[in-house]
Amino acid sequence: MSLKDEERQTLINLYLHKSDEALEDARLTSSQARWNVAANRLYYSLFHAITALFVSDGIPVHSHNGMKVKFGQEYVLTGLATEEEGKLLSQMETMRERADYDAVFTASEAIIKERMESVESMLRHITELVHRTR
Repeated sequence: MSLKDEERQTLINLYLHKSDEALEDARLTSSQARWNVAANRLYYSLFHAITALFVSDGIPVHSHNGMKVKFGQEYVLTGLATEEEGKLLSQMETMRERADYDAVFTASEAIIKERMESVESMLRHITELVHRTR
């Protein structure tokens, strides 16, 4: 799909807004000790921010796994993102899947608080990448 500059910027802004909403959802559900929901929302906050980055850079992706692979190839391997950010994305995807589908899994307060800080830091970096001059 070929986008005009204005359309591309609108789509980027919509995805960044969805990312912000998901992060706020994670904060709210954390305050209610709903750790599995917080894990889900943290992952989706990253997912939407990275989708905005891909739109910005014209990188097509059609699945969660494809997004993770492309993020590694296009950003981690090129040094635009850190290995730690690539690992965090994988960890959050796994945690989200377990929180959503594994009946015996419960995310812990400690891990969610730790991941919240890491996700917030990664989101700031992704936003910088989205807005960088190319």
